[in-house]
Amino acid sequence: MRTDSRRPVRLIALLAVTWLGALLAGSAAAQLGQPGQPPSLRHAAPLPSDVPAYVLPAPDVERLKQEDSERGQWPMRYGATIPLALSSADSGVWQTLPSGELVWRLRIVSPGAHSLGLLFDRYELPASGKLFLYDRARTQVVGAFTRETRQPNGMLAVQPVIGDELWIEYEQAAGDPGRLELRVGEAVHDYLGILDELRVDSPMAMMGSGCLVDVNCPQANRYYDIKSSVIMVLMGGGLCSAGMLNNTANDGTPYFLTANHCGDMTNVVAVFDYEKSECETGTFSQSRTVSGATLLAASPQYDSQLYRLSAPPPQSHKPFYAGWDRHPVQPKRALSISHPSGAPRKFARDDQSPKAQTTRYQVMWELGKLEGGSSGSPLFNNAKRVIGPACCVTSFACASQTAWYGRFDLFWTTQNLAQWLDPLGADPLTLDGFEPFRGQAFPYNGRNLNPDIYFSTSPPSVGTTWTAWVDGSEFDLGMMTSIIGHTDRRPGVIVVAGELLVRLSSPRVFTSLAPAPTGPGRHSNPIPNIASLIGVTVYTQGLMIIDGDPTYTNAVELRLR
Repeated sequence: MRTDSRRPVRLIALLAVTWLGALLAGSAAAQLGQPGQPPSLRHAAPLPSDVPAYVLPAPDVERLKQEDSERGQWPMRYGATIPLALSSADSGVWQTLPSGELVWRLRIVSPGAHSLGLLFDRYELPASGKLFLYDRARTQVVGAFTRETRQPNGMLAVQPVIGDELWIEYEQAAGDPGRLELRVGEAVHDYLGILDELRVDSPMAMMGSGCLVDVNCPQANRYYDIKSSVIMVLMGGGLCSAGMLNNTANDGTPYFLTANHCGDMTNVVAVFDYEKSECETGTFSQSRTVSGATLLAASPQYDSQLYRLSAPPPQSHKPFYAGWDRHPVQPKRALSISHPSGAPRKFARDDQSPKAQTTRYQVMWELGKLEGGSSGSPLFNNAKRVIGPACCVTSFACASQTAWYGRFDLFWTTQNLAQWLDPLGADPLTLDGFEPFRGQAFPYNGRNLNPDIYFSTSPPSVGTTWTAWVDGSEFDLGMMTSIIGHTDRRPGVIVVAGELLVRLSSPRVFTSLAPAPTGPGRHSNPIPNIASLIGVTVYTQGLMIIDGDPTYTNAVELRLR
């Protein structure tokens, strides 16, 4: 991305818990790798090693990097796309195993590549067919891909495999009369190293990436749910971010929003749950992917496009479908979660209200920043709802970056997004997110009279420990915090301590106490593993006692799963 400051750079709580006795009583397989191992790993006797290798022409990496710099990483490019036409009919080698299985193998070598990705532009497999890809040392094996993996357009995009030598291995059961029709249409020579844990030659690293904040750092812990809506998207040699969106049916249809300038994502590889397991350390993986998508709507004016993935992500991918907000004015802070430079998820925050301009929202970060690869990532408002995809920035410097996002409200109106995102015809201006596999927590605050300092930091799922915080550190005084949970919600009652947001006369589900000498009060709440709790809704509100004076906080609605 350009760093010209004169214009936007294109981009882009618990010590004791009592549960009421009455309350206690009362995926599609497509585009997803299936279990299995290639024959070369499964059989005791090694397969013959004389497999033909196709050596790709060397891309001019220095020229590509110069082009990337001149166009300001808009969007980010990590690899050179090399056209091919290598099919199972005229390339590679076929072998028949003693068991009668048919095996086809091909090696593709691109000297100097950090990783290699492939697009099969012809993908027709027999019923028993299984396809695998792996590196020379077989440290990374992807697949099995089967006939159910075929994208709607008859193709299959496969995630990058580490190294400069990629093996393709296909097997077919003995007696299966089906005929394989498989052709490699293009390869992506990764010249940046998006699978590398540390890219020391990254231009972003040399420009001061030290202000990037991992999503599992304390500054972002209250956004544990919406982070799972942010995915990394690979298309050809390009890399962007995107956000999964909910619809009014709450049915898990896999819609995602990204930037129009990111280009065609029909053959996208969408990478889920790509983040460090801890703050600034820990493990991470790019193995959870879904390939292929259908374009639904696009607008260069608002730099936005909406797609539907070819298959819903399974539970192992930890998906979350973010809510959205169509109000033109957003009165509170704004948040970003993205994959800058193809890194594990990072967090940024603007403590001011985003400024609505003709086609975009403008934000200025107090924490974190965007980089190439952040293009298309969602901007969330304070209620954790999406208001637009990332477009542009002024520079990549820490503490001084201004960023712009396409306006979702106007994209909705001009492209009639209701036909996909509002199948119930309810015409809402806002929609909450949807978590298909875990419990959810929704903050609310009535008339906004109470301090917004109570928040959930883990899903309230049955059989787990739900964690929440009451952060009264701004008062800098010793205090006791508590959380009360009731079965009924009742905003509007004003008392000395603030607005009461739960109905105290309804059955109490739990009470949680925690001392907080001068900082946040942590509440850890074990939820019993009892099936009758699934689907139960609990309305909770925090209370602070400071020098004997009580103060109510905002509330959080818990929907148990």
